[in-house]
Amino acid sequence: MRSFWPLLLLLALGVGLGQRLVLPEGAVAGGPLTLSGEGLPDGRYPLALEGPGGSRVEEVEVQGGRFALPLTLEAPGEYRVRLNLPSGALEGRFLLLAPTPPELTPEGLKLPWGLLPLPQGPWVGPLVEGDRVYVAQGLLVVEAGLKEEAVRYHFAPAKVLALRPGPEALLEGERVLPIPFPPVPFQGKEEDLEALRPLLLALNPPRPWPYFAYWALPPEALSEEDLAAYGQDLRARGHRPELPFGQEGVLRMAEAARALLGEDPARAKALTLALLRYTPLFPGSEAFFQEMAEALEAQGEVATALRLREALALSAPWRPPDLGFLAPAFFVLGTAYLALFLYLFLFYLPAQLKDLRPIGGYLGGFFRHPLLRLRHLHLAYAGLGERLLALLLFLATLAALLLYGLDAKARAALWAPPLDQGTLFTPAAQAWARSLPPTPGAKALQGYTLLRDNPTQARALLREGAPLPFALALLGEKELVLAYEKAPWSGPVRSLLGLGTDPWGPREPAPTLRTLYTLLLEAEARRLAEDPWRGFSQLPLPLPEGYRAWTFAALLLLALYHLLTLFLPRRQGQPSPAYALFLRLLLPGSLGLGGGLGVVLLLLAAYGLWALLQDQGYLYLAAAYGLHLLLVLSSRAWRRA
Repeated sequence: MRSFWPLLLLLALGVGLGQRLVLPEGAVAGGPLTLSGEGLPDGRYPLALEGPGGSRVEEVEVQGGRFALPLTLEAPGEYRVRLNLPSGALEGRFLLLAPTPPELTPEGLKLPWGLLPLPQGPWVGPLVEGDRVYVAQGLLVVEAGLKEEAVRYHFAPAKVLALRPGPEALLEGERVLPIPFPPVPFQGKEEDLEALRPLLLALNPPRPWPYFAYWALPPEALSEEDLAAYGQDLRARGHRPELPFGQEGVLRMAEAARALLGEDPARAKALTLALLRYTPLFPGSEAFFQEMAEALEAQGEVATALRLREALALSAPWRPPDLGFLAPAFFVLGTAYLALFLYLFLFYLPAQLKDLRPIGGYLGGFFRHPLLRLRHLHLAYAGLGERLLALLLFLATLAALLLYGLDAKARAALWAPPLDQGTLFTPAAQAWARSLPPTPGAKALQGYTLLRDNPTQARALLREGAPLPFALALLGEKELVLAYEKAPWSGPVRSLLGLGTDPWGPREPAPTLRTLYTLLLEAEARRLAEDPWRGFSQLPLPLPEGYRAWTFAALLLLALYHLLTLFLPRRQGQPSPAYALFLRLLLPGSLGLGGGLGVVLLLLAAYGLWALLQDQGYLYLAAAYGLHLLLVLSSRAWRRA
């Protein structure tokens, strides 16, 4: 019996020596850790945990002599663990380290779980939000987990200048957006896309990407899937085919399609169809699609060529009217006016000089008898028909000049920011719409730009604005019928009515390129009328900068001159027959300036001079002078001379 107690004591001591707590070493606050035990009797026991974050008691279940308790502790410091067993308490201590903050190094982003390799560059951040960390460079924001190796990529619509708690990003242009970014149009620059390309090649974010990220890659490297994702994202961010696209990325796609025609016709066709489907209006697009249709037709792609031509015809109402005739019209009218003005000046100069001699001569009369001198202006000797013709030619020349300048200014604005982005859902487009003169059309356009940000105000402005087709279609079913009556060719209107659609598919109604052009032309005309001096000086006329003020002054003086001479009584005086015949031989139509034939010959001669200067031959000029000489030879003036 005495030998039994030592044996029992040794057995208890052996069991006690096998019981132990296994505590973590090098654990980091905020990360997962496990408290465990070994050699324990089975059952449920309380485990007390005391540390910087306070005290807590957990119940652990021992099975097979073991237990494991996963925990996440946020406060760093020393922790005391006490496990109460029937045979007594087991205690232990462990140190929970403070988490190492994420750090940007030349190799990448150093995180608790390891290193996230990043290409070198001007990275912004890191910003820690909960268990996520954010860094950014240019247009790309990289989001990584602190506890797990999970990485996400976010594409910013403009260059990221700073990261803020939220998380949110401060973008170039003082705009702040939350992360992940909402699907808004791209507002960055071409250099931002150039900086994005090496990041895409190094990190290879999972696709699909936003449409502007594809612009950072060579167009010939884009697959069919890339082009489809590109178009879907364009549509999702508010881009519409009716609006102009002047971005370099679109132009690069067109250049690549041209270049690939001989090397890779299939890729050229894919790029061409993507341009047609998503961004059909870009600088030179009409000529591009015609050229590609001819090239594809020559390669046997007859159906594709037909598709391009039909799409061009359907998009014709979107384009501004062709006013290419303004330059030759201005030249013809201006030449005819100057020729007539010079002819009348020389024709009546002898009689004018004779009458001016008693009052001081041609120039002296302005100083000696200025009012009397005004009665002897050379048009005062001309007949009423000649005066009216000179005035009408002057007004027509002035109208052609102003319309040429207004048209050039409106077209330049169409292909410049913020209108050349293929969308009007940008802050810059909203600011531009507010800057327009307060016309009904401008109100409708302002309403459209606010559709996404403030739908209530947008609908109010659309109702107040002009009844343009896109505005009516956005207001409701009743107005939709009116929109169809105004624009039965509109694809969005037809699709809303269930009458089919156009090659660009169902979509939200939007103003077209022609609508923007018309509103711009109206706005510039209003500004010109409100401030003629400043408005004229800002027109892109083919005049040196320093001569525009002088030109404006000359036009103003000529207008006053014609208005004054229109009401002066006609003074008598005719040149000698030989002198008159000589001048009449020089000016086509001079024998019938008071009638229609003379005006026609004068304009025909002016057009003939334009054609001659454009290397189009001298037929029109010869015809004008030939008919004119026949009239002169058969006239009484020839017989008198």
